[in-house]
Amino acid sequence: MADRARNAFRSEAGIRSAWPNFLIANAAAALLCGCSANLGDLSTSSVAAYQPASLFSPNGYSVSANADGSLHVTAAGSPGTPATRLEKIALARAAEYGDERHAKSFKATSAQTAITCGKTKIANKDGQINVKPLDYRVVAIDVTYEPNGQDAGTRQTGETANALKAELQSETVPPEVQAAAAQEVAQYCRR
Repeated sequence: MADRARNAFRSEAGIRSAWPNFLIANAAAALLCGCSANLGDLSTSSVAAYQPASLFSPNGYSVSANADGSLHVTAAGSPGTPATRLEKIALARAAEYGDERHAKSFKATSAQTAITCGKTKIANKDGQINVKPLDYRVVAIDVTYEPNGQDAGTRQTGETANALKAELQSETVPPEVQAAAAQEVAQYCRR
């Protein structure tokens, strides 16, 4: 009886049909492990780039409308991203947004800088778990398009967008500046 069970388990048809499923499952697991292992590193290890923020990472820009018709543009970055770079990202997106909507000029308020400290613990059914916090720096501006008058704060949308995006792409933030910015965030968040 034992020999018959062993032979049934080792049947050639059973092994052939199991191999594709086994290989697919292992490939999927390897891909998922590889992606999840690096997801946290990507969001906190470097300075912010000119890209939209996402559900998975707050790093990047986002745009929303204010009640008065102006636009609220924010740019968020890792602790090592200086506020000046985030301000350039917010201004570049504001200018590009206006250019996309055929506005010739815009005016932005002075940048407001804040630091957001991430949670260090999360609750689950067994209690609390320690987690690596996701701290980041945020810069916000409010923008109006086609402002009345040509005062000193009015900028051209297309020219400003192109100039700032080129500057952001070619700009490198020295390691000591990144370290100083990260230290400021760490002190603020008491890490």
